[in-house]
Amino acid sequence: MKLTLPGLFFFLLMGLLGALAPERARAQNCAQPPPTDCNGVPFAVVDAATGQEVQALCVGRPVRFVPCASRAVSPDLTYYTALPGTDVYPPSCLISPDGASTKYRYTPTAPGPVTISENANTTLPNGGVIGTFYTRVLTAYATVPPPFTIAPCPAGVALVTVTDAVYDRYTVRAGSGPEVAVVRRNLPQVVALAGATTLTVTGYYNLVGPCTSPNTQTIPAIPAAQVPALNTLMLSAPTPGGELSLAVTQLPTGYIYTLQRVPAGTTGPFQNVADVPAGSTSIALPAAAAGGYRLLRTDNCQTAAVASATRYTLELAVASVQGRNQLLLTNANPGPGPYAVTRNGVAVTNLTPINGGLEDADVVCGTRYTYHVSTDGGAVLSNEASLVAASNVAPPTPRLVASFNLQNLVTLTPSLPGGPVPAGATLRYRRLPSAGPVSDFLAATTGRTVTDSTAAATLTAVCYSLRLTDLCGNTSAESGVACPSILTARALDDDATAVGLSWSAFTGPDPTQPAAYALQTLAADGTVLATAAPTGALSATDNLPPTDRQVLCYRLQISGAGIPAGTFSYSSVAQVPRRARLLLPNAFTPNGDGLNDVFEVKGLFLNNFVLIVVDRNGQQVFRATDRATTWDGTINGHAPVNGVYVWRFEQTDEAGQFLRQTGTVTILK
Repeated sequence: MKLTLPGLFFFLLMGLLGALAPERARAQNCAQPPPTDCNGVPFAVVDAATGQEVQALCVGRPVRFVPCASRAVSPDLTYYTALPGTDVYPPSCLISPDGASTKYRYTPTAPGPVTISENANTTLPNGGVIGTFYTRVLTAYATVPPPFTIAPCPAGVALVTVTDAVYDRYTVRAGSGPEVAVVRRNLPQVVALAGATTLTVTGYYNLVGPCTSPNTQTIPAIPAAQVPALNTLMLSAPTPGGELSLAVTQLPTGYIYTLQRVPAGTTGPFQNVADVPAGSTSIALPAAAAGGYRLLRTDNCQTAAVASATRYTLELAVASVQGRNQLLLTNANPGPGPYAVTRNGVAVTNLTPINGGLEDADVVCGTRYTYHVSTDGGAVLSNEASLVAASNVAPPTPRLVASFNLQNLVTLTPSLPGGPVPAGATLRYRRLPSAGPVSDFLAATTGRTVTDSTAAATLTAVCYSLRLTDLCGNTSAESGVACPSILTARALDDDATAVGLSWSAFTGPDPTQPAAYALQTLAADGTVLATAAPTGALSATDNLPPTDRQVLCYRLQISGAGIPAGTFSYSSVAQVPRRARLLLPNAFTPNGDGLNDVFEVKGLFLNNFVLIVVDRNGQQVFRATDRATTWDGTINGHAPVNGVYVWRFEQTDEAGQFLRQTGTVTILK
């Protein structure tokens, strides 16, 4: 639009009238179409620092405005106004000339569109003046430092991710090295560090050359890489459904850890199961699947991958089959190693391999057992499995050894072929006398030796048998008959200088084996004084009994006949008592000639006696309690006095017999 002087006056008048009206957010649009001789751009926007024409604005970076070169404008009559927003004009079409010129400077303070208005006056050749009002809308762009993240990696690289959403493109520079284009925001990108300790990301706009901003960050240090360690792997119950617990170590920060699984019975391929946070020491997987597990370590740049050892799940089920516990194993390892087993918390090794697992025969019917199985050097642990041993098979037939103790009480010792009597079993003893009814006389719950005192008083022939009932109620067959040997002894003369012995035959656990007898001579306390092999089958004669023993004691030590090696049965103890013999002189001559000078006790088996001598008045003149004490005839230190004295001797001998004798002795000088 071209204005003459009257038109210009009208235009200015209308502008003044508009200025007097209340201000509005968006004033009237006085803009004219851009001139065609300027290619539609009435004025240029130039960066104030570089003089480069720009098509957009940068926050905080000043620009200036230059009219199109083909336009002849009066510098003193050209004014510019910049207002934030699109199509935002001054309150009127009249622009205040204060500070305005063709080099008008403007610095955006906030991002967004800016409407730039130019009011210029052009002098015509004829002296007239043409007023113009042109506008342009440019966008101001922010120049904030673009945010980004750094994930350090080994081997001198780092992973950079630009998270900014402002700029159109970005570059990254390691230290003072060259800028490298960032492929795309929010896309991690590996950057070679070449020894740099910082990274700088710079943001650029496609149409705004000067609008850039760098952001520099220090590269975090990364710990030394370690091979992940999967130390133990344990199931809480068989799969599926059992929880898998893994103990792990060597997971420093700065790396990515993934738990992987391979199907049971294979070595690959592995599938990712779960992400594992750095620094973890344990992993729990509910309802885990069977297979092999490992920890894979990678870094943020995926420059290297290292895996832990693979641990395979081990599942345990148990079953009781006829008194044997079967441990049924499901091992996911394609090449399983040896197994270690604990039973009720104690390691067991005497297990038999069976199809699908192991068998434990060393169990007691009716007893609860809890098992754990481990492999891979103890790193892989099965779930716990528990059961009560069950069977309807009769237990093995027990064996029984009958013997006598030193008090002539029958003792009965049970055993089982191949092992001890199981704990918790019930042992039922039966007495089989030579005359009279058979009777069950004792039930015991342990395999200890028991005593039968019934036959002790008479020592009549009696035999025994035994049955075993296990905790499941199964009863064994009757044991073989066990008959202890009864020994008798008799003196073959009045002084028992020879003794005849005979005994009943011993019957042991195995009657097909012969019994071997050894005849023992005992002291009163049971100490063995001598042992001899009898010449007869069931009898013997002792022609040299001890001369210093008033009571002769004998018993048989029996071996063979199925008695366990290193143990014996003993017969009853047989005794032959001898009579004590007392010899006292009826006179002695205490004259010091060395002949018959003292009154002394002589005889056989005289011990623990009392000898008292009294005078004719009944006063005690001598007392002795052992054979070493003699009387020289003195009385209270006075010389012997001839006369007759009375003595009294009393003794309870070793055989328990009481001996009492009296007599006189005469002192002759």
